[in-house]
Amino acid sequence: MSSTDHNAASSDGRVARGERTRSSIADALYELLAEGVENPSGRDIAERANVSLRSVFQHFDDIEAVYGELVTRQHERVAPFLEPINQEIPLNERVEKFIESRDSMFTLAAPLRRSMGTYRGVKTSHTIRRALTYLHRAQREQILQTFAPELNDNEQLLLQLEVCLSFETWNQFTSQHGLSRAATRGHLHNLVMTMLASS
Repeated sequence: MSSTDHNAASSDGRVARGERTRSSIADALYELLAEGVENPSGRDIAERANVSLRSVFQHFDDIEAVYGELVTRQHERVAPFLEPINQEIPLNERVEKFIESRDSMFTLAAPLRRSMGTYRGVKTSHTIRRALTYLHRAQREQILQTFAPELNDNEQLLLQLEVCLSFETWNQFTSQHGLSRAATRGHLHNLVMTMLASS
């Protein structure tokens, strides 16, 4: 192997190790949030990722940047759950499929979304605010495309559906009232059917 090839291979190896470390740091933050740790510190994240505190801040400028990485990865994971449901499917079945999709997405996103209520940087973080704005628009568009025949350009009904099918409503049932996911899906199904049937 020539010195050029050797240097290229070494560089590729460093890049791969750096990406693995960066990923393990983001994974560590997610795990801590999933366990209910509020506002994990850099040291908490470093210990969970099995890296030095210095390494955390070599890969990220600050804790907010770790959240930003997690938000970006979360977008990629929830994207499949934001596809609209075929309008030609009967309404009852369409509502059921839609709510199953939202339930799966919210379950995946819950640790990060719940942490937003306690993370002090949420209101000032452009990364997080931009991500939440994008997600809100994507969820609204999914409702519009799935239930266009029933909505019929009714903005008030669209707003009601947005609230009913939001993470906050889902979290109210599952976290604050302690209902199972199945029970929550049942309540949401009944609410949505009532709204759309009377439209």
